[in-house]
Amino acid sequence: MQNKRSKKMVSVLLVIVFAIVFILITRKTTKQEQPAPTPAQSGQTVIAPDAPLQYTKHARCRMDCRGISEAEVREVLREGHINYQKSDLNDKPCPTYAIEDRVAEGQDLRIVFGICDQSVKVITCIDLSEEHDCACS
Repeated sequence: MQNKRSKKMVSVLLVIVFAIVFILITRKTTKQEQPAPTPAQSGQTVIAPDAPLQYTKHARCRMDCRGISEAEVREVLREGHINYQKSDLNDKPCPTYAIEDRVAEGQDLRIVFGICDQSVKVITCIDLSEEHDCACS
C-alpha cells in the first residue's frame, strides 16, 4: 500500500518538475525571439539624440578603420535599439549601452556609449556585417 503511494507521489512530482521546466524554456524562448524596440518605439530616453558626444581615442580609431562617420553614430543613437546583452548597466565608472542599427550606408553597426553624469562618451564602434583589421589599442 505504501509502495503504491510512494510511486504515485514520485509520478506527481515528476509531472510538476516537467511542467516547471517547460514553462521556463517557453518563457526564455519567447523573450529571445522578440527584437528590442527602438528608443522611439519604446519611449526610451537613455541618451538624447542631440546630446553632445565625446569620442574616445579608441572610438575614433575604430571609426576611421571601419569607415563610420559621426553622422552614422548619430543615426544609430537616434534610430537604433539597445542590445542589453552587450550593454553593462553596472559598468564602472559609468553604465554602458550598446545600441545597434543598420545605417543608410548599409552597415550593421553597434555603437557603445558610456553615460556619466551629464557627459556621453562614444567608447567603440563595431561593424557587425564585416570584419575589419584595425590596429587600435
